[in-house]
Amino acid sequence: MNAESNLVQAYHEWHRLADAETKAIQTRNWDFFADCQLATKDFLPLIERLTLAARAEWASAGCDLAEKEQQLHVFVHQLIETKQQNQTLLQRAKAAALERLLQLGTAGRNLKRLQRSYGGLTAAT
Repeated sequence: MNAESNLVQAYHEWHRLADAETKAIQTRNWDFFADCQLATKDFLPLIERLTLAARAEWASAGCDLAEKEQQLHVFVHQLIETKQQNQTLLQRAKAAALERLLQLGTAGRNLKRLQRSYGGLTAAT
């Protein structure tokens, strides 16, 4: 397999993992989300290494480097778009979790008040 094919395959795999992150966020499967994050953490150095190899391959083959770079830009743009959508989904999930936490805190305080009220009546009788 040549360097360009390896690079394209790496971008596809990274995008597949970004899509898996989307599904993990949507289903609130945080263990799976963490697994996806772990799997993608090493992609940037891999992409950088494969890009250098592909550029050398293109230069030696006399390819139109601007055209090849534009093709790579399409992959990068798609990946950035997916990651930005995931960030938005994460922010919404965080906001929902914080709202739920506030609701539970209020419910807990109300429960303590009730317990004190009923506890006070029991102790006074």
